[in-house]
Amino acid sequence: MTATLMYGGVPVPYTVSWTAEESFHVAPCPHAGGRAICQAVAPGEGKPRFGSPHSQRQREAISLGLCDLCGKPLKLRTKVSLSHARPRGMGANGFAILQVEPLLHKECAAISMVHCPSLKRDVAAGTLFVRQVARWRVQMAVMSPVYVAEVAGEAVKAIGHAKVELLAWTDRDARWLL
Repeated sequence: MTATLMYGGVPVPYTVSWTAEESFHVAPCPHAGGRAICQAVAPGEGKPRFGSPHSQRQREAISLGLCDLCGKPLKLRTKVSLSHARPRGMGANGFAILQVEPLLHKECAAISMVHCPSLKRDVAAGTLFVRQVARWRVQMAVMSPVYVAEVAGEAVKAIGHAKVELLAWTDRDARWLL
């Protein structure tokens, strides 16, 4: 974990991919607990690809409970979900919210809302949910050999992205962040 990288005066989320990180392969990933789709690692090199998460940093942030923006631990801090995810029936567990966006510190969520045009549009459209998260757990997506072959050139099952399953939360609005 390092200081938040900047690009053109804008903070770049810890989990964002950079243009120098565009190649993919299958390899062991400590955050996935096995073989996973991995990608070149060169944060800060080239241009940030906002809206495109880096494979390992996305899994790392979710599995270790790190903030999506600053990459620092969420432990003992107010945790925020900024997501479009809605509750869905999940079989035996009833309804749940599953999202691929890592959680954020409340302060980092506020910074994100100030700088991210996509978040601003989504708040204005009423499609972004702001949630104060009390409990959550990690899930890993297992990708099919067909998908892995398309992305990483190897036809095997592998872990893709991590998911946050929200277990307890309070719905908030964007004003709460300020």
